[in-house]
Amino acid sequence: MKKSVIAIFAILVIPFSIYAQSQYDSKGLMDRIAKKLQTYTSVKTDFSFTLSNPEQQINDTRDGSLFLCGEKYRLNIMGILAICDGTTLWTVNEELKEANIIDPEDNDMFNPKSIFTLYEKDLKYEPVSAVGDKVVIDLLPMGIDESYSKIRMELIKSREQIDKVIYYSKDGNQYVIKLKTFATNIPADNKTFIFDTKQFPGVKVFDMR
Repeated sequence: MKKSVIAIFAILVIPFSIYAQSQYDSKGLMDRIAKKLQTYTSVKTDFSFTLSNPEQQINDTRDGSLFLCGEKYRLNIMGILAICDGTTLWTVNEELKEANIIDPEDNDMFNPKSIFTLYEKDLKYEPVSAVGDKVVIDLLPMGIDESYSKIRMELIKSREQIDKVIYYSKDGNQYVIKLKTFATNIPADNKTFIFDTKQFPGVKVFDMR
């Protein structure tokens, strides 16, 4: 589950500029996207996250959000709020009234910095369809040890942006992220990326470092 979330987030915040026609062109495109992302002072997005398993008739959808500013971020997904000021990571579960303090480098689950390096993996890019303004492309793993069979991306050419990502896990689960908003260079208050106990009354804090 954790690796699945990381993989789809790797795609979530990357706006594609052209339709990849081949493995070579796709890799070059990913390089350009990575460089473009580095020019943004911040990235802010709202999305829906769906866990689906057709065989088990599971279809659970939740809303999520991400505000990323350099080394700092605020991520809300699956009932967990992750707040990082660049050196300290707090993961807050308001339902359980618990917050854990973690070293960001020791936790891949809530570390959006890892999302910018997926393009460096060995992946095969396979065009699926191109109808009107919608383009669909599959990312296929080259190795057999990956926990997923493919990642499908639905792109909107006119906005040069991803509309939806579907992660096909080998365990039969499908993880779907539907992008609702995508904004860049949004002014950020440093307080946004610091855990304030006053904002979470009754929440117990555990230092896990």
